[in-house]
Amino acid sequence: MVQFLGNPGATGDHIHMVTLDKTGKKSFGICIVRGEVKDSPNTKTTGIFIKGIVPDSPAHLCGRLKVGDRILSLNGKDVRNSTEQAVIDLIKEADFKIDLEIQTFDKNDDQQPKSNGYMQAKNKFNQDQTNNNNNQGMGGQGGMGMNQGMNQGMGGPGMNRQNTMQKRNTTFTASMRQKHSNYADEDDEDTRDMTGRIRTEAGYEIDRASAGNCKLNKQEKDRDKEQEDEFGYTMAKINKRYNMMKDLRRVEVQRDASKPLGLALAGHKDRQKMACFVAGIDPNGVLANLEIKPGDEIVEVNGNVLKNRCHLNASAVFKNVDGDKLVMITSRRKPNDEGMCVKPIKKFPTSSDETKFLFDQFPKARTVQVRKEGFLGIMVIYGKHAEVGNGIFISDLREGSNAEVAGVKVGDMLLAVNQDVTLESNYDDATGLLKRAEGVVTMILLTLKSEEAIRADKEAEEKKKEEAKKEAEKPQEPATAEIKPNKKILIEMKVEKKPLGVIVCGGKNNHVKTGCVITHIYPEGAVAADNRLKIYDHICDVNGAALHVDGMTTLKVHQFFHATYEKTVNFTVYRADPPELEKFNVDFMKKSGKELGLSLSPNEKGCTIADIIQGQYPEIDNKLQRGDVITKFNGDTLEGLTFQVCYALFKGANGKISMEVTRPKPTLRTEAPKA
Repeated sequence: MVQFLGNPGATGDHIHMVTLDKTGKKSFGICIVRGEVKDSPNTKTTGIFIKGIVPDSPAHLCGRLKVGDRILSLNGKDVRNSTEQAVIDLIKEADFKIDLEIQTFDKNDDQQPKSNGYMQAKNKFNQDQTNNNNNQGMGGQGGMGMNQGMNQGMGGPGMNRQNTMQKRNTTFTASMRQKHSNYADEDDEDTRDMTGRIRTEAGYEIDRASAGNCKLNKQEKDRDKEQEDEFGYTMAKINKRYNMMKDLRRVEVQRDASKPLGLALAGHKDRQKMACFVAGIDPNGVLANLEIKPGDEIVEVNGNVLKNRCHLNASAVFKNVDGDKLVMITSRRKPNDEGMCVKPIKKFPTSSDETKFLFDQFPKARTVQVRKEGFLGIMVIYGKHAEVGNGIFISDLREGSNAEVAGVKVGDMLLAVNQDVTLESNYDDATGLLKRAEGVVTMILLTLKSEEAIRADKEAEEKKKEEAKKEAEKPQEPATAEIKPNKKILIEMKVEKKPLGVIVCGGKNNHVKTGCVITHIYPEGAVAADNRLKIYDHICDVNGAALHVDGMTTLKVHQFFHATYEKTVNFTVYRADPPELEKFNVDFMKKSGKELGLSLSPNEKGCTIADIIQGQYPEIDNKLQRGDVITKFNGDTLEGLTFQVCYALFKGANGKISMEVTRPKPTLRTEAPKA
């Protein structure tokens, strides 16, 4: 967490509303960070603060925002306790306009807020710091909230990132030393924000999540006698940052910019996991005699975290690292450990094309070759598209350039530059690859739908769903109505004086008192011929007469289904999904030569009890009734068995008998009769 020093409460503050409209601009132009302001030695205010303002942006031109202002709400949503990423997401979703509730702290010039060691003037924005900190913009990884030097074409004059990174900032160094001394009294838990990047005391830019930024407590500092290197590394910090990994090592090498490293990388064999493994070492390369070998996992290089990152993008990180010195943190794995997706490469170099998978993942991707003559004539930005998510996109083209002639289009997603995949790269990685590319540059591009086309498709889909919903809600013709789950349906059935052919449960002197449910359908009846009703369907009324089974005898309920109907009969049906049932067991001792006293009718669910002869077995008399379905007999399922098999099971059984019985337990759905 960034700490802003000062005492706003002592000098006063005020709250006001600001509306930013970025129509015609690349971004709103504010950089944010989660931090805190000390009100007094014992109190502090935390929240989301403005860390930087882009010149000529909507935030700058409105004249009502300044560095150090606190954002209280965004588009009416309170963000005082929100994370930095949550606010970034809100801004991304806001389209072209945002309403900000701002708390301004009136400070003296000697009480300016310090954000990650950068001293920023009250009403001035340092462009150099913008370029070094562009990953703190509204995009989370640099680009959605800042222009990131987009006024320069790729390959043209502009940022000299190596020179900028190696500059030593005395104000920054003093601030970091003070910050480290403050941490000495804190506990072991590191609650700082680990997103984005910071600078080390030596002036090198590293990830906040790097081991170089790992916080040691007082005892750990006292034990750590090793001097930090330019990236903040010591073995104590490395072991603490990656304490769950095996055999951690720090590998340092001086490389020749004119020679390749001789390092082959591979990913994790589990496609759901991201990792960067050493697949092979060139025996004639600069790494041949170092403490690194195939199978090692590389977790960092020069303060850039590679753990949980795709190996294809890790190669771009290696190529974009400034300077001749490489410091890698590796984890040595045992030969039988799961991990690397390929066998170690023995013949070096390998001739595999790591960009082939892009065409499998994006069938509409295309290859474009552009001759670089000083510049490519394209501008890129890190952004988000509704169709594919985050990535690197072509934001502008120089008129008449080779890129425009070759067919590059504004809005295209950049998937690869030559053999380097940029699918998960950040802005710096992608622009570094484009700047270093020479001669004929091969790019893999994906043309995406415009926002208008996506919006039109979405509207068409919503309209289609709405029409389908209206169609489903239209009243159906009872003679042909389809019975749908969890909805009352009125159906009309042709009977022509033919018996219905069903067994039902329900009645006040019945175990089922909440509804009338079909438990058996005879194949020769009218219900079977109609083929719409199923076992366990709940019948709510017959020819408009509601079945209030809690006030009707079982005999009265059965009369509705044994009556002879002239031509048609109407039913209101409810089919519960899942079926509303209860299951219980009936156990008793069957005597040899004594029948069970049950008349059974097998069906697809088991055997339905069609009748019971009283007085055979008390256990059956007390628990079972007509319409119950026996689904298991002595542990054997009866579902789908023929009558002959079921008869043999019941006839031949003696001694202890165990039956699983399924009985309807419907929800009460029949409206109470009017008085």
